[in-house]
Amino acid sequence: MFRPLQINDLFWTVQGEGRWSGHRALFVRMPYCNYDCPWCDTEYQSYNDVTEADLSAFCQQEPARFAVITGGEPTLHKDTPRVIEILKKYNFYIACETNGSAPIPEGIDFPTVSPKKFTKNKFPEFYVHESVFEKAKEWKYVVDQDFDFSILDRHSIPSTAVHDPSLQPVVHSLSPEFSQFTENTKKIMDYISLKPGWKLSLQTHKWIGIP
Repeated sequence: MFRPLQINDLFWTVQGEGRWSGHRALFVRMPYCNYDCPWCDTEYQSYNDVTEADLSAFCQQEPARFAVITGGEPTLHKDTPRVIEILKKYNFYIACETNGSAPIPEGIDFPTVSPKKFTKNKFPEFYVHESVFEKAKEWKYVVDQDFDFSILDRHSIPSTAVHDPSLQPVVHSLSPEFSQFTENTKKIMDYISLKPGWKLSLQTHKWIGIP
């Protein structure tokens, strides 16, 4: 008999940002993180015990078959492989939101990698594990008041490829940190006027007041 899964939160909602914005999704939030971003908007330091039977029942509440595993930092949690196994049992297409500091677990269909600089001095700023570069399907950077756009130079994106998925199969997104939304959005708009391979990604779930 397996012990219960440690899950911070489990809920049905709409994906609010990035490639799958607007799609109905089952969110599975895993607890704990190895970063300490000052503007983080999630309470991930605790968990609930969720049995595999409970998670299976939750999977069947709605017909959508798109799930997002997030955190915290889900790639580091010991229960993430079991969560993936259960979601796959019910034919979910699985996205994962990660800071990129650890390898992507097997079974993730769409890794969204959002590197951060707040690494508690364990890694260099905006560290990404070497194995993640070839697996990422979306890169998403949060632009705050101190964001250094030069870190984006490590991504080679031909501006002529932005509308051709065969030439640019990976999405590159910039998201304004919400507490200074207007200022940060302007920075992004100025940047993508010069680098059109990047796109603006807004947190629409915050605008409409859903989790």
